Amino acid sequence: MLNYNGNLWVRNNYVLGNRTQYPLFLGTVAGTLLLYLYCDFVLLKKYCEVPNLSKAIVTFQILSIYSMFRVNMTEPGVQMQTILDDKNFYGKLCEKCKAIKIDRCYHCKFCDHCVNDFEAHCFLMATCIGRRNIKYLLGLVTFTGMALYLLLLILIYKLFVSDCNRELTFIILNIVSLVLTLIHLNPFIYTTWRNASQNWTKKEMNKTKFNGSPSFIYKNYKQFFTQICDSQLYASFVQY
Repeated sequence: MLNYNGNLWVRNNYVLGNRTQYPLFLGTVAGTLLLYLYCDFVLLKKYCEVPNLSKAIVTFQILSIYSMFRVNMTEPGVQMQTILDDKNFYGKLCEKCKAIKIDRCYHCKFCDHCVNDFEAHCFLMATCIGRRNIKYLLGLVTFTGMALYLLLLILIYKLFVSDCNRELTFIILNIVSLVLTLIHLNPFIYTTWRNASQNWTKKEMNKTKFNGSPSFIYKNYKQFFTQICDSQLYASFVQY
């Protein structure tokens, strides 16, 4: 819980993520690990003839798992709470959690707190996606996509050089599975990179015209990857 104390904000016993959804998060981690183990010890071991390519895929998989935990363990940017009878505060408060209402700050009904630059509540990650952990979500979908795309290219190559009908059936089934997985993953990769390039949240992406200026995109990417915390959150979470 976050309590107002004069002109500073104090964090007391903040729990990362939504504990009631942790079984789903742990199931996501376990399912991803099983998928990667299958890819490494069955498909890569059997069909990948380039050691460096195999190492690259494994590296992307490790980065994907790392990003998954960072999404869950990084505080998403919870907005500070205050009290109604504080005479020193004249701003706008959230009606549900009494947090200070600023631009791009929305209330998550699942976690019952407001989050800065709120994107959505991710059940698979058991946490909100906001200002602080959105870049790790981008890393998660990007690294996962890179690993699966490289594996797909290996299987497609083997599809044309394999002479065994039994092997062809097995390869085709794996190609179809990877393609279906990537079809669901591609929209997340595209949307997250596009929103980062325009400094958009999910609620803003259909309200503003896309700016394709390289300098504008570079500025937003730089801010997206370097902005760890804002001054208000830094004053409260670091000092206390």
